[in-house]
Amino acid sequence: MPRELGDVLHYFIPELEAGESPPDAAATALAVPLLGRDLVRAALLWNLAVEAARQGARTTLITPVAAEDAPWPSAAPQPLGVEVLAVAGDEPEALARAAELAARPTAREARRLVLAGVPAPWLAKGADAEALLRWVVALVRPDEREGEETWNVLEAVGAQAPHAQLGAVIFGVRSLGEARRTFEKLALRVERELARTLTSYGVLIDDVELSRSILTRRPIPLVHPTSAAARALADVAALCLADAPASERSEPSLG
Repeated sequence: MPRELGDVLHYFIPELEAGESPPDAAATALAVPLLGRDLVRAALLWNLAVEAARQGARTTLITPVAAEDAPWPSAAPQPLGVEVLAVAGDEPEALARAAELAARPTAREARRLVLAGVPAPWLAKGADAEALLRWVVALVRPDEREGEETWNVLEAVGAQAPHAQLGAVIFGVRSLGEARRTFEKLALRVERELARTLTSYGVLIDDVELSRSILTRRPIPLVHPTSAAARALADVAALCLADAPASERSEPSLG
C-alpha cells in the first residue's frame, strides 16, 4: 500500500526507539531529479548516500555533476566506503548504464542501494531516460516556483515511464505542518492529473547543517550525528532501504 506523509511523521517523535534497523533490501537504482545547477539537492543526495552506508548498505552515488562543482570531496576514498561515479557528457544512456552496472548485487551483500542524480533537462529527451525511471524520488521544497518545476519533472516521468514508482522527500520546511501541506498538495495533483500515487519518504530538516555540509564538504551524519538534520536523514535512508525490494520487483531488469 502506498505510504502517505502522515504515515512517516512518527519518525520525528522522540519516543522512536534508537538503533532500529531497516529490513534488508535488494539492489536497485533510485533516481533523484536535479533542477539546473542544483548543489542543494546534490548535497542532500550525497548525505543520503553516506547515511545509507552508515546503516550498513553498500552504497553507490551516480552523478552527472562535475567534480569541481560537486558539494562533496572529489578525492577518494569517500566516507564509509561510499562509491561516487561521475558520468561525463550529456547522455542519459550513460547514466542509466552506470546505474545498471552499479546495482548488480555481488556475493555476501546484505543490502545495496544505488542513488542516481538525474538532471531535469534530460527527462525531456524522451525514452533515452526511461531505464533510469523505475523508481523516482523528488526532493521537494515548499516554494511555489520550485514546486511547479518539480511537477513538470514528475509529469515527464509519468509520460515516459508509466510503471515508475513515484515518491517525494520534503525539505527546507519550517514545520511538519508545512511539510504535510506541501506533500498533500503535490500528491493530490499527481493523483488527479497522472492517476498515480505519490509515496512519502519523509522530511529533511535543518538547512543550517545542510549549508555547513556544502561549505565544508563534510557529511552531516558523521560531523553532526545528533543534530535534527542527521536524525531526519537517518529516517529517510531507512525508508529508501526498506522500499528498495519493492522497486526492484516492480520492473524487469535493465538491459
